Amino acid sequence: MKASQSLKNRIAGSFVLLAFVLCSFFTLAAYTAVELAESQLIDHNLDKLATNLITQHINKITLELPPDISFYVNEEIPPTFRNLPVGIHEIETGETEAHLVVRKVGDQHFVVVDDTSDFEETELLIFISLGVGFVTSILLSIALGVTSAKRLVAPVTALAEAVERNDAPGDLPSLDKENEIGILARAFAKRTDELQRFLADEKLFTGDVSHELRTPLTIMLGASELLKTKLANAPDELEVAERIRRVASEASERVGALLLLSQSPDMLGGSQLSLTHLIDREIERCQQILGDKPVTLQFHAAQDVWVHARTELAGIAIGNLLRNACQYTEQGTVQVWLTPDDLTIEDDGPGIPENVRTRLFDRFVRGHDNQHVGSGLGLAIVKRVIDHMGWDIRYETPIGGGSRFIVTFASALQ
Repeated sequence: MKASQSLKNRIAGSFVLLAFVLCSFFTLAAYTAVELAESQLIDHNLDKLATNLITQHINKITLELPPDISFYVNEEIPPTFRNLPVGIHEIETGETEAHLVVRKVGDQHFVVVDDTSDFEETELLIFISLGVGFVTSILLSIALGVTSAKRLVAPVTALAEAVERNDAPGDLPSLDKENEIGILARAFAKRTDELQRFLADEKLFTGDVSHELRTPLTIMLGASELLKTKLANAPDELEVAERIRRVASEASERVGALLLLSQSPDMLGGSQLSLTHLIDREIERCQQILGDKPVTLQFHAAQDVWVHARTELAGIAIGNLLRNACQYTEQGTVQVWLTPDDLTIEDDGPGIPENVRTRLFDRFVRGHDNQHVGSGLGLAIVKRVIDHMGWDIRYETPIGGGSRFIVTFASALQ
């Protein structure tokens, strides 16, 4: 899982985002308050003071100037202030900052200057304090967010790890908690227990059915062998007996494969299997399906390929793919390519409708809408067998039409 998608990081990020928004709001409010204070306490009062001083000067009243206030009239005005328009100004001269009011009454020019260096220093300290407080708040929110996220997410993480380890339902953490984590843990435990019981029942059912079918199939196989012996001098009836024997043998192999599917992949074992020989055998069986159809079945293999697998499972997967290709191809070619890494089966049939390609390996999904009627289980069984052996299968559409199935062996996936 990406770090950005982690629940812990999301909670910590929410803390930081909340702190950033709140700190930004209060910093902006404090800045606005300082600026308003400057406007009200300095500019507004200086404007009133300028009015009083100008009135006193015009009325020839002795001026009493407050500290840090300078009053200039006409030629007394310093050159720096003479060209300023009427109004309130904030200027900086050297190391001194000042607010001044420029007035013109009749033909007289007045300037009132207030040295605000002390206030500006205080204002700068306030802004520095706001900046430090902003950064400190963000850092504290990060620390608090990470700490709180760890505490909040720890039970969820422990539960997720237990589920990933496939712990027994009764061993899941937080089962006795009355909070939301406890409810989630008990829901996981209940669902896991139900799934385990269902899977156990399915394996038992598959194993029992396969076991029960093997006995009658063995009897049928023995009877067909005996029938072949008795019909040795009757070629027509002998062909029928051989077909019965072949079908019974194939059914016995399929039942054996289903019995293997009921076991865990770790318990299957296996041996070195020649896929070249197995495919040759399955191609020979498919000749009966092709019959008189104008279809050519071609097998390309540069070398004998060996894999570690159970013959029964590999046979049922490859056999189903080959039979599907032969069954749905009315004319053209069915080609098989075998390399040490994969097996490709391509046909010139009608192809797979686009609307079912994403569900092609689901149960009861039929890939073709034509005269051939199927249960929709063939490819689902193939996918289950392929997964059981640790192989991979994918479907492609050739440029010229038809279908292409590519089976990648476990050795190539490692």
